[in-house]
Amino acid sequence: MKTLQKILLGLAAAAALSGCVSVPDNAGEDPSDPWEKLNRNTFAFNQKMDTYVLRPIAKGYEFVVPEYVRSRIGNIYVNLGEPSNAINNALQGKGESALVSLFRLMINTTLGLGGMYDVAGAAANQPVRKEDFGQTLAVWGVGSGPYFVIPFLGPSTVRDTGSLAVDYVTAPQTWLDGGWVEWGAWGVLAVDYRLRMMPATDLLKGAIDPYLMAREAYLGNRRNAIYDGNPPLEDFPEDEFEDEYDDGDQAQQPDAESKEQ
Repeated sequence: MKTLQKILLGLAAAAALSGCVSVPDNAGEDPSDPWEKLNRNTFAFNQKMDTYVLRPIAKGYEFVVPEYVRSRIGNIYVNLGEPSNAINNALQGKGESALVSLFRLMINTTLGLGGMYDVAGAAANQPVRKEDFGQTLAVWGVGSGPYFVIPFLGPSTVRDTGSLAVDYVTAPQTWLDGGWVEWGAWGVLAVDYRLRMMPATDLLKGAIDPYLMAREAYLGNRRNAIYDGNPPLEDFPEDEFEDEYDDGDQAQQPDAESKEQ
């Protein structure tokens, strides 16, 4: 009961403090983030909730559960993600990667004792081919849409937010008893993920603008994931280059004429 009271108080404090966030005057001018004012307030709420609730729980989990056990639990969740990896690789036309995901699922579920040990990665040299439905939509040509910060969940885009329902359905833990077992499985996943993200989120503390840093990191990571680590180079704006070149030519013409005279 005391733990529940602390959580509720933490949520109340997060909601109250998020209303005090300062928003830059130029918020919303970035084409990728037209909802910046709303997003900054949601980001502030998530940060406070993390400070009062999620981070303490994750640190407690780290303190109570030995590193070896945490590693095995993390491996199990990686293995539970293999069905989604296989489906999305197949939908993206990556046949070999889809087969690798199925191979990893079978080997690690059996020889790896339910996924506690990554036998497929260690013995067969087959790393995870992680894909989600947001990446699949991107490959199909669906635009990302505006940047969007989801309450409790964090950075996203309209496309990635819409894909969460499919990712949820393809997760094996979704098909458990629908009660405490299912929610417990999702809860442990959230705590495990929060602990693994601790080094990255700690970097935000020293940032001049944590919101901007989190946004650019998310969009950059998603772009990198969509292109399998090899995103195309951004094209230079040819018209601006040509304008500068023409201006340079025009600036040189008077000198040339004066020399002729």
